Amino acid sequence: MSVANKRIRERVTRMNNAWKQGAPTAVFKGIKQPDFQAKIERAATKDQEIADLEAQVKLKKEERDAIYKELNADSIEVRDGVEGDVDFGKNHPLYEGMGFTSDDNRASGLTRKKKESSGVKV
Repeated sequence: MSVANKRIRERVTRMNNAWKQGAPTAVFKGIKQPDFQAKIERAATKDQEIADLEAQVKLKKEERDAIYKELNADSIEVRDGVEGDVDFGKNHPLYEGMGFTSDDNRASGLTRKKKESSGVKV
């Protein structure tokens, strides 16, 4: 279940400020204002740690994406190299092993629609 951290943070900060200004020495249900403020500060520290970690994750994802972009470009170069190599080419088993369709196995792509018979013989 999700906790509404932002709303809680805003509410407890507002409560703490009022408590600190209006009755800093008062104890409510065994909770002292300095202890309440210390918990708020601990939560803020955790928020900052999480923000730092999320920034690191974002950077790592950008680095990973850049590597995959390079790999994609390299894969095109490798495919073109296999196609153009006299020892391999588009019909070599290596080409198919890489996941490409050889010219020998490629269909033309041309399709012709069949005429529907109207029931009348000519």
